[in-house]
Amino acid sequence: MDDSEHRLTHRPEAGGNGPLGTVVPGERPSALQSIVGVFLHPRRTFESMRDRPHFRLALVILLVIQTGIAILLFRSGVIAEQTIAKMEEQGKDPRQIEAVSSFFEGTGGILTTVVAAPFATTIGILFGAASLFFMGNLMMGGRLRFPHYFSAMVYAGIIQIVDQGVRVALILANRTFDVRLGLGVLFGDATGFPIRALDILTDPLFLWGNAVCAIGVSVYARRSFKFGLLAVIPGTLLAVILSANR
Repeated sequence: MDDSEHRLTHRPEAGGNGPLGTVVPGERPSALQSIVGVFLHPRRTFESMRDRPHFRLALVILLVIQTGIAILLFRSGVIAEQTIAKMEEQGKDPRQIEAVSSFFEGTGGILTTVVAAPFATTIGILFGAASLFFMGNLMMGGRLRFPHYFSAMVYAGIIQIVDQGVRVALILANRTFDVRLGLGVLFGDATGFPIRALDILTDPLFLWGNAVCAIGVSVYARRSFKFGLLAVIPGTLLAVILSANR
């Protein structure tokens, strides 16, 4: 076989041998390449997974990091401090406060954290994917399988680790959960649901993750970005309401 025949018949193997994060059009990347690629060129990454979306490694990484963040916050003592301070502010019975303090100091607290963090993350992803399925398939005729929506949610979660990382760093530095990355910084010490909701809705890192989710849904469905955006909006608004109503 001469060189010209070799060039015509040779094809790169699936999974790719290129640099990490490189997603070649028409070639299915490895799981690790997809995780890196979703940060660098999300549309091309989702296009490469359109026929068979994979998310197992991304999900495992997401659950491990979420559990690690929860343990870090718990061990720092900031959760106990804020919880007890809020109970004292509400005038709770001292015996209740003492019981909560003992819980945080014992093994029950850390065990609960280790179990609750991945469980809550998984439930959140499943609920988000179900919301996307309802909006995309039932309301707008997307005709995608549930794994497509689940994949979009998982990779959006990977992106939002950046947002969480910044928030955790500020929480540990300031010893407070009142961290503002959006327009909430303009309101000084003022608090309340409207300000927290506005801050989250204008947090660029939070919006980045939701934009990636919308890109994933639109690419999987072979529709415009508007399709993905409309599918994502209800779940995003619910997440904002739950997060701001603390």
